[in-house]
Amino acid sequence: MRSTATSTYVAVNPPPEPPDPSALTQPIPIVAPPPPRPGTARPAPPPAGPTGPYIHRFGNVPLTLLARFSAFAIDLVGVAFVLTAFGFNAFDRGIQAFAARNESGFLTLAGTSLVIAIVFAYLCEALIGTTLGKTAFSLHTRRVDGGHAGGGRVLLRYLFAPVDLLLIGPILALVTPRHQRLGDLLAGTVVSGSRLRWFASIVGVALLGGIAYAQIAFGGGLTSAIEVLAETSITLPGVVSKVTQAVGLGAVKIAPLPVPALPAATQTETPIPATSEAPETTASDAPATTQTDTPEPSETETPRASDTGVF
Repeated sequence: MRSTATSTYVAVNPPPEPPDPSALTQPIPIVAPPPPRPGTARPAPPPAGPTGPYIHRFGNVPLTLLARFSAFAIDLVGVAFVLTAFGFNAFDRGIQAFAARNESGFLTLAGTSLVIAIVFAYLCEALIGTTLGKTAFSLHTRRVDGGHAGGGRVLLRYLFAPVDLLLIGPILALVTPRHQRLGDLLAGTVVSGSRLRWFASIVGVALLGGIAYAQIAFGGGLTSAIEVLAETSITLPGVVSKVTQAVGLGAVKIAPLPVPALPAATQTETPIPATSEAPETTASDAPATTQTDTPEPSETETPRASDTGVF
């Protein structure tokens, strides 16, 4: 047992050799920590890396929130608009395998483009912590402690995005200390400035310029963009009215009292003018003919006779 102890001691902590005067550096002996006493715990090693909470950079808070909203619009509306313009260019070239060029086809194309834009933004934010719009405004999504957000937290943020659009998100982002909306509070994430600072904005603007060039060169350019805007202005009011009707029907099912009143009023209003127009036209025609027939010869004959008799 003693021989093994001396061998391990020599292997761990060899005796220092005599120093060489010509050497630039002298060997430093490796000293092993003493073994713990029986019944005592070994002290924990110090934590690696900086200690303390992660400091997020926000800068001017109103400008940061405006940048976040603009990035959200670019990621969803901008990307979906470009994809729809590519679809309209395919329509112009005679490619109609995806959908026909009518109202239902436009809704299918626009809805599919919006879904692709949402999935693309989610994948970018889950993998690298930022999106196309956030890169253009030098923004990054992280955990509260500064770590990578990950796919689960980003998915939770996206699930609560429709709720945050109802003015809940901007209010919470102004009030909370880390400027988090409801999805950020539940997911434990923070949207703050990127570590790349202005270089991230350069990269984002370059990517947006590349997408714009691709749309001009291969997506129909201004012609397809104007067609998408015109079709949106025509189709959007009908979609909004259908959505409001669907919401109204859902509310009527809870309180079904106003439902029979609306068709009853419309049904009774239509036959009333039809019955009232018939007697009004016959009554107005009859006195009009009698009044114009009888006084016209008397009024025309009497002044002519008097005038001729005087002169």
